[in-house]
Amino acid sequence: FRDGLKALGVLDELLRYPVQLKSLFTKPEKGVMAAEVENLFHIKRSERGSNTFHKKSRTLAFWQDYLQDAECEDSVSLEDILVSFSGCDSIPTLGFSPKPSLEFISYSRFPVANTCENILRIPFHNAYSDFKTDMDFAIRNSPGFGRA
Repeated sequence: FRDGLKALGVLDELLRYPVQLKSLFTKPEKGVMAAEVENLFHIKRSERGSNTFHKKSRTLAFWQDYLQDAECEDSVSLEDILVSFSGCDSIPTLGFSPKPSLEFISYSRFPVANTCENILRIPFHNAYSDFKTDMDFAIRNSPGFGRA
């Protein structure tokens, strides 16, 4: 391992800047925060005034509330949410590739994920309690490929 790092010139940099490069080789010590998960996503929005703008805005607010709940409650964790759309239980140091995207669906009451492309499609609901119940059920019952 050391020889490989040395051959690429990485070992010298590791020895020179151990604190700065630690995160490239170790798991973060603190847990994931709701704001970090929220900021991961490119959100497919509707044009203001369109037929779906209000529905998407309400669902996006539900999503933000859901992330806050996941940070504070014991039901579904932020790590569980990450696993559901990416297969990873933490945010990679260099970020996700491709960048995760958040889309909205009307054909299912449950979220749909594509872990190969880091896409999470969340359903429209009229009430936050229904949104939370269906999100919790789907995430708890579809662990994806496991923790990466």
